[in-house]
Amino acid sequence: MDSLSDLRQLRIAVLHGGWSAEREVSLVSGKAVISSLLKMGLKIQSFKINSKEDLKQSFKEFDLVFNALHGKGGEDGYIQSILENDKVVFTGSKSSSCKISFNKIETKKIWREIGLPTPDFVEILNVKTPEMELNHFVTGDEDITSLDSSFVVKPAREGSSFGISIVKPGISNLEDSMKIASKFDKDILIEAFVEGEEITVSILGSRLLTPITIKPFNQFYDYEAKYLSNKTSYLPSKLSEKKISEVKELALDAYNALGCQGWGRVDFIQDIDGNFQLLEVNTVPGLTKTSLVPKAAELNGLDFDSLIVEILRLAIKDCY
Repeated sequence: MDSLSDLRQLRIAVLHGGWSAEREVSLVSGKAVISSLLKMGLKIQSFKINSKEDLKQSFKEFDLVFNALHGKGGEDGYIQSILENDKVVFTGSKSSSCKISFNKIETKKIWREIGLPTPDFVEILNVKTPEMELNHFVTGDEDITSLDSSFVVKPAREGSSFGISIVKPGISNLEDSMKIASKFDKDILIEAFVEGEEITVSILGSRLLTPITIKPFNQFYDYEAKYLSNKTSYLPSKLSEKKISEVKELALDAYNALGCQGWGRVDFIQDIDGNFQLLEVNTVPGLTKTSLVPKAAELNGLDFDSLIVEILRLAIKDCY
């Protein structure tokens, strides 16, 4: 099923919205996908998901589901498990890979076990309430003094940089940052802050797209820099051929280590010494006008419509 005419024979459901903090981003992604599919003459039905109840309906009547749900419910294995149980073909990675990759702590543990570079970290598990005192967070094996003096505090399971703070001496407060993160997830990752440039590598099947360097106007690439600002710069990474090969190989190793497939994105920091440090994998990246995968695809000669078609083809290829 390689041609567009073949794809036009399929009944395709597009899922977007959801109940996560990334709902608004997902709605925009879904709108872009729907517009593209309709323009190409494909047979689709849009499903704006508002709650878990909306996913209790069956999608068995469809040949393929395009999953544009970001964050919890869409990227953590939840919807993937439902579709797998119903034997429905869908875009992106399987439930087991999504569950692991959505958890930044478990992801980093796997990378560390196989020797892939990622910043030092401490995990704080089962935070009961944002009002907990700092000494309840940091005890025994959770002692953050093993890290440097600056940290990145993240909820273990969240996307679009929600709940993320950078803590630097005399500038911000670790306890406040941990309380913010705990509003989004009961498990918290405290990661050593690495000074450097943010780089991302998008993956389509076995194809690694041109690395992109992100230059946010803010302290880091937060939600505002990603979706609201027109001041964030996205540039083809000015790396040597050797470094481009290195970061692409590392991206593929990190992606494969989690069992991901179809399409996705791997994010890095290149530190001031030129070394790459893995941050996370996104299994359902954004498809908005400011999103990174469409930008990388364009650098590789794929317009938005071609990108969407390729994502569909990969889903079919991976399932049949």
